[in-house]
Amino acid sequence: MISKLLILGTCVLSVVLAASESHSGRQNYRVKGAFRCGNVPVKNVQVKLIDDDFGSDPDDDLGSGYTNANGEFELSGSTTELTTIDPHLKIYHDCDDGINPCQRRWKFELPNNYIYSDTDTPKTFDIGIWNLEGILPGESRDCNH
Repeated sequence: MISKLLILGTCVLSVVLAASESHSGRQNYRVKGAFRCGNVPVKNVQVKLIDDDFGSDPDDDLGSGYTNANGEFELSGSTTELTTIDPHLKIYHDCDDGINPCQRRWKFELPNNYIYSDTDTPKTFDIGIWNLEGILPGESRDCNH
């Protein structure tokens, strides 16, 4: 009997902890950073903040823009979901690309602990400065973005 209660208590605690770490309803995200190609700031790199959805549900575009003359960007956006959003950043660039067609596309997942609701204090995830000469695992090319 004690072991059944212990298992039940552990299951309830797991559900409570999972619920406290999840979000639903309107969810916001902000991200900023900068890009270089070698040691030169890269202007006009297209950057998109998305909620990466799975299956037939299309990704939600949370915000998009371009880097400024210093290679810097800042994006923010929100969407309403029943479950926690999956924020991702997409970067389209031609750094160290030669004459290859289309643009190099980087895509990576952003941490969920920067998601905030309308009633929370806004948070901003700072990705820092990235050198676009690098090659990311799973990097692809994209002509239509």
